[in-house]
Amino acid sequence: MNKKVIISLLVALSVVFLYSYFNIPSKFETEGGSCYQGITASIIRFFLKVCSVLNVISIIFLSKIKPAKFASILSLTIWSIGTLIHSSDNILIGFTYFTPFLLLNIVIVIIIFKMPSKLDLDNTSK
Repeated sequence: MNKKVIISLLVALSVVFLYSYFNIPSKFETEGGSCYQGITASIIRFFLKVCSVLNVISIIFLSKIKPAKFASILSLTIWSIGTLIHSSDNILIGFTYFTPFLLLNIVIVIIIFKMPSKLDLDNTSK
């Protein structure tokens, strides 16, 4: 994989992470009443961090296809479930908040699945 692509993915991941972390909709900050106010935002931020770490792992382990595929699919699955759960009430929030990170997850998965496996590289060198 080209270093330029890896750096571009890491920069895009950083930008989308910062957007998602700091621009969380106020609905999630106030949800849950007086006792549980902000717990939804905390849970979303926790899963955002988990998905970001999984994406970084998948980008770092691009040369080892199986760990990269597993980490990227797991990240995509977790964020997709969160998107579905939190977008059921308000589709506009789901579109504006969850979509950038979801699209980046999809791009990472596509890039990893389009990469030739190590076995393919070994067979072509003979």
